Amino acid sequence: MPHPVFFFVLRPFRALTEGSHVSDWPLPPYLEPHGRHGDDESVVRAWVREEIAPFSDRLHVEGPVLMVERDVAAGLRLDLRSVLVRMDLPEASLDILPTITDVLTSEGLSLVDPDNQLAISVAMQMVALRISTWDLWGIDPELARTALDEAAMGGRRDVLVSGEPLFRPTGDP
Repeated sequence: MPHPVFFFVLRPFRALTEGSHVSDWPLPPYLEPHGRHGDDESVVRAWVREEIAPFSDRLHVEGPVLMVERDVAAGLRLDLRSVLVRMDLPEASLDILPTITDVLTSEGLSLVDPDNQLAISVAMQMVALRISTWDLWGIDPELARTALDEAAMGGRRDVLVSGEPLFRPTGDP
């Protein structure tokens, strides 16, 4: 009788015998930007203000994330008037940084903490970026740091931060 390990090694893989198919699901980005078309400044301004954002040829908004070139996270909104801006964008997207920072400055935000290390954990939670460089921008430095701390712990909807139950019975409002 052959050894059991050899039996499993010599067994044909199901994918090889039945054939392997390529998924018919769309590849990222999963959504097309929709709404009205605007320029880059109006997209960043609406993202900072937490308004319904237009989309431009280079920028669009997906929830709290400002996207550049359709699939690169360029900014993360922590709360109203506190944001993280990614400083290590790919070469093709670096020229959008002055536009983003100019709009942030015109909206009253200032650079609170360049190259913040805690922002890496927020980026990992929000957009799955493990190695990235983020600058913290906000109106008030203390409020911006508090928003960053809260986001690093999981955000307002986290069980430990909000105190709300994870699951509600279906009969509760």
